[in-house]
Amino acid sequence: MIFRWLFISLILSSPCSAIASDHSSDLIEKAQQLRLASDPQWLKLLHYYPNMFGTGVTSQADDPRFFNAKDGKTNPQTELTETIRQFFSIVDKENPEQHPQCRFPARFRWLDSQLSFDKHQVPSLTCLKFKNWIKDIKPHRATLVFPAAYINNPSTMFGHTFIRIDPPGKNISPLTSYAISYAAASTEFTGPLFAIKSLAGGQAGYFSIQPYYEKVNEYSELENRDIWEYDLNLTPDEIHNMLAHLWELQQIRFDYYFLDENCSYQLLGLLDVARSDLNLIAQFPYDVIPIDTVRSILNAPNILGQVHYRPSSRSNLSYQLAKTSEQEHQLVHDLAFGRADTDDAVLNELTAERRAYVLSLAHEYLQYKYRRRIIPRTDSAPRSLSLLKARSEVDLTVPLPPAPQPETRPDQGHYSARMIYGIGRNSDHNYAELTWRPAYHDLLDNDEGHVSGAQINFLETQIRFDDKNHKLQLEQLTLIDIYSVTPHTRDFSALSWKFDTGFERVHLDNSQKRKLAYTLNTGAGRTWSISEKMRVFALAEGSALLHRRLDNNLALGAGPALGLLWQVQPGWKIWLNSHYQRYGINLHLTYIEHNLSQSFKIDKNSALRLELKRQGIEKHLQNDVMLNFHWYY
Repeated sequence: MIFRWLFISLILSSPCSAIASDHSSDLIEKAQQLRLASDPQWLKLLHYYPNMFGTGVTSQADDPRFFNAKDGKTNPQTELTETIRQFFSIVDKENPEQHPQCRFPARFRWLDSQLSFDKHQVPSLTCLKFKNWIKDIKPHRATLVFPAAYINNPSTMFGHTFIRIDPPGKNISPLTSYAISYAAASTEFTGPLFAIKSLAGGQAGYFSIQPYYEKVNEYSELENRDIWEYDLNLTPDEIHNMLAHLWELQQIRFDYYFLDENCSYQLLGLLDVARSDLNLIAQFPYDVIPIDTVRSILNAPNILGQVHYRPSSRSNLSYQLAKTSEQEHQLVHDLAFGRADTDDAVLNELTAERRAYVLSLAHEYLQYKYRRRIIPRTDSAPRSLSLLKARSEVDLTVPLPPAPQPETRPDQGHYSARMIYGIGRNSDHNYAELTWRPAYHDLLDNDEGHVSGAQINFLETQIRFDDKNHKLQLEQLTLIDIYSVTPHTRDFSALSWKFDTGFERVHLDNSQKRKLAYTLNTGAGRTWSISEKMRVFALAEGSALLHRRLDNNLALGAGPALGLLWQVQPGWKIWLNSHYQRYGINLHLTYIEHNLSQSFKIDKNSALRLELKRQGIEKHLQNDVMLNFHWYY
């Protein structure tokens, strides 16, 4: 009896298995004839990119689960062959969702379109998990989202990008949509260690999808970042391609690199898969920052739809507070901080319209201070309830106006990379300089499209040739230079701070010779607005010098810094700065620098600067004058 059933089983199953095997072999041969392993779309689906050194390609995916072949990471042909075989493999009835058809729907869809699978030979699977996932997302439209730079977090100080997937319907709030993002794993490293590990690729990066309202709460409410939304003209079929590929990428590790393979770079790969004629990722072979990827996407033909601006809570409050009188402004503060009650005589003397406005604004300001942990919940909760109750008693509809959209979008600002061509004179000799900066904005750059009062210079390299020693030498290599001079006001407290480190030529004694030393300078203080266009600052700074000629190779110093930043005219800026550092450990010298710099905008991507400096060791100061041409590209 047993042998009879085995015989019947072989008769029924062997021909089907053999036919499927024959069909997959035929498809593999056809794929080789069509050279699909070198097709741009196959390379995109597996994230293959040319090796920097030598020939061949390597996938940027760093997870073996992403490949079907053992050498799939570096061999597109064997990965293609094994993928086709796996699509025709026997289905595990206990776990059908793990079949390659269900794990790699984008690859299956594309290979089917190229090879025309015989539906009678390929295993028939419903892949319910994937279909239900798509059904929950309800994809209809795609939007590129750019939260502006947030200087207080190393991972987002250049801004961030992600893609929002919107459901059909005109009156549905985008807050109910889903957002696709790629980011470094937040649980591994933070702070300076995050930057170090990310530069070396020691940080893991993953794709994720989550409700859009969570992103808005994180960026707009908690980090006070304005959000720009760019509608993309992708078809539903192209969006489906992107989501099918995202399904393949979930929980797949990519090594996160801060300079190139970062949050924005990897999203380009998704868009390249979505629309086959895009090749966005190839535009960034070495380094990339989020705003540059935004520009590359928007420059693609027929892709940009409407643009929407979502101001942060702070931007809205700043605008709304500016619409109050001095008396109303003070009343908002007193109500939010509990110094006045809702039955206050001054409040009740206002017209019904202005009373409604003040009460609504006081409530929003109170919530802002609570989110910033300035007012504890024990105080904010009853106070908030009292304000809402008083507001409901004013039977008028008086909405708080949102902050208007800035005239210049972030993608319309100056380009990120910069070359500086300069000539100057220092005391008794002339010199010429060439400076290169890959990213991305300093305090004298044109602020249109950028965060005012924020400076981030990254890997700025300065080479000088002077006519005294006739040598070409490295003058300065700045690894990172961050400067924040956000004004401190009665509405919003702000700490001004700076951090820069790198290599710089400095005096290590009273001689005229300067040595290339490793330097670190950091400081904190306050900035105040004298007017809308002028701000002054004061910082306490600390410095460190590292050089083999110093005792113990290290010198430490400290001192004050004072300055002024003035936007004289739309195309004319002045930066005045005095810096005093006394070194008392292993180097008994005092460094002094007075700097007056002026920037004159020529157009969006070019400017002239005139710099006057008096700097050096105390009692041995030297004068320096320089004229620079800045070209942004």
